[in-house]
Amino acid sequence: MGWSDILVPSLMICGLFGVMLVVGIGFSYLWLVRLNKEATKCPGCGKRGAGELAESKVIDSKAHWEWRTHSSLFRQDVRRVQVTEETFEDHYECQYCGHRWTKTAQWTRTTPEKKRTRR
Repeated sequence: MGWSDILVPSLMICGLFGVMLVVGIGFSYLWLVRLNKEATKCPGCGKRGAGELAESKVIDSKAHWEWRTHSSLFRQDVRRVQVTEETFEDHYECQYCGHRWTKTAQWTRTTPEKKRTRR
């Protein structure tokens, strides 16, 4: 049994996984492009991808502290995190018919409390 008996099947398997990876990334990219076009579809004329973001602003923002459990392989910590909830209002305008519409979205962001250093 020589090196070629092991090397050729190994390269074929690696090549197959490489092709599967490239095809998966390509399909994911195309799916995200389609979702973006569907999200910016004009309610006036119905064309996909026609909406351009004209303005975006925060209309509400709330921040509060929570205790969250963080688990790792060897231990479990309870940490205090700041939770920020923001509501955005996005104004879109159609490139084709000029129709304007508004969408609102909510975002939640967490920031861990910084450790205090003693001086």
